[in-house]
Amino acid sequence: MKTATVRELRNAFPKVFRLIQNGESVAITSRRKVVATLSPPSPKKAARRPRPWSDLEERLAELSQQPMLPVSGADLLAQERDRF
Repeated sequence: MKTATVRELRNAFPKVFRLIQNGESVAITSRRKVVATLSPPSPKKAARRPRPWSDLEERLAELSQQPMLPVSGADLLAQERDRF
């Protein structure tokens, strides 16, 4: 692990930043004591997302069990227009 003082961090941040980009961890010191550690992010596994429409068959089965209206949308619209 590399070390850098707070002053070096302030004055030469691009140098420290390049170290971090290259996978190095850098301990930041103040008065010879480590006060922080800068490190690149840990590689994380890609979260598995559920497939879209994976539950389509279940949803279609539920819809087929619901009672259907015998009237179409056009018929309902015509009925509403006739009321006025």
